[in-house]
Amino acid sequence: MEKNLDKKEGLEKRTDGCFKVECAAGERCSFCTCGASKNLPFCDNSHREVNADLGTDYKSLKIMSENKTTMYVICSGWKKK
Repeated sequence: MEKNLDKKEGLEKRTDGCFKVECAAGERCSFCTCGASKNLPFCDNSHREVNADLGTDYKSLKIMSENKTTMYVICSGWKKK
């Protein structure tokens, strides 16, 4: 199972722009690295258009844990909203 647009439970955005994300055991979390996702912190494949337009090579960061895991994620490419 992958956390994506339809799975936002266990998600909390902090005031510093960091997200607290809870992933279940065996669940793959795919995080945005380009900053263009409309579903931060998760990747929605917007990097494909960004790469085509700007000639960059962004990819999502995929993490899968063997156990239930709480992660705190932030990326310098994300704009604080």
